[in-house]
Amino acid sequence: MNRLNRFALLAAVGGSLVAGVAHADNGYIGYAIEKGSAPVVTGRGICVRGGRPVTDGPVPPYCAPPVAPAPVPVAAAPAPAPIAPVERTVLESKPITITGINFKFDSYKLLDRDIKVLDEVADFAKKHPDAVLDVNGYCSKVGSYAYNMKLSERRAGSVAHYLEQHGVARDRMVLKGHSYDNPVATNATPQGRFENQRVEINSTIKVEKTVQ
Repeated sequence: MNRLNRFALLAAVGGSLVAGVAHADNGYIGYAIEKGSAPVVTGRGICVRGGRPVTDGPVPPYCAPPVAPAPVPVAAAPAPAPIAPVERTVLESKPITITGINFKFDSYKLLDRDIKVLDEVADFAKKHPDAVLDVNGYCSKVGSYAYNMKLSERRAGSVAHYLEQHGVARDRMVLKGHSYDNPVATNATPQGRFENQRVEINSTIKVEKTVQ
């Protein structure tokens, strides 16, 4: 084919493409068009642009690239259930002080009101067999310190003797006299002195406590 004929053939093909591109009512604006208003498609199925900007028109459905399906949402794994704190039971020391045991002046004889309190102490000792009882005797500040020391020891002894007769082993009791130390009331009045003439019982028991 001579140069003249080749030029004529290219001009014909180019004119056909330009003519196809010029059609604006076929839905393929900006694409090369074959006869029958169909786009020119390559062997790979791609529509051929006609040389005009892409903004000449929307991509026709035929030439639009396939749209990947939207990903299926994956349900999030449920959050792990919170771990409940582990509880345990421990033994805790609890101090106990028993009061209300009083004596007349210069006496270590138990009063009727003292007996009721001491019966409760005996029951307490039975419920808590490991508890040790500290039996502390006191006096009012009348007379010498040495005399009241012996009197306070006798008061503690009277209480211990009664408890021993009611089931409390003597080796579970620790006796001590304090003379007129540690008053709980004034020594200037009869009522105050009566309150100071006393025996106090101190102990410690083990109680259960739940902790985390």
